[in-house]
Amino acid sequence: MAKAATAKRYAQALFAIAKEKDVTEAWLSELSQAREALADPTVRAYLDTPRVGTGQKLGIVTQLLEGREPMVASMVGLLTERHAVASLDAVTEAYGELLNQQLGRVRAQVTTATEISSEQQQKLSSALGTSLGKEIVLETQEDSEIIGGIIVRVGDQIIDGSVRTKLAGMKQRLQRG
Repeated sequence: MAKAATAKRYAQALFAIAKEKDVTEAWLSELSQAREALADPTVRAYLDTPRVGTGQKLGIVTQLLEGREPMVASMVGLLTERHAVASLDAVTEAYGELLNQQLGRVRAQVTTATEISSEQQQKLSSALGTSLGKEIVLETQEDSEIIGGIIVRVGDQIIDGSVRTKLAGMKQRLQRG
């Protein structure tokens, strides 16, 4: 929980600077690219090794982020100095949430038993956007255990139209008599 709060503070600080410079969307891209650059398992292992000095770690991070937005690279360097580079994923997610809030977008996590087409995704996004009055950013995932149907999570709200849940409900009603 404390790590999430710390990541959110870093994201808020970076977002405030980006907002002043009117580059909020560009910096999300920069953060995502920095995250990808540091996602390599070998790089992560090196950065997580206590025997490696902070100066050496900063050298690698600087080298990997060469040509990137200086402010984003500086923030990643700060995370490295504070032995918190593993928080970069959470910082990027928190920054994305701040950007979505600014732009009036809401993230919806959609779980289906099988892959849904881009046309189905557009229809679902449109229907959710109409009902919520906001632009929807869909994140889809597949889970064959739901058997069929769909589960949609928007913030704290869950719409569960999965076959698994319906079958469980029928089982409970039959057991009650």
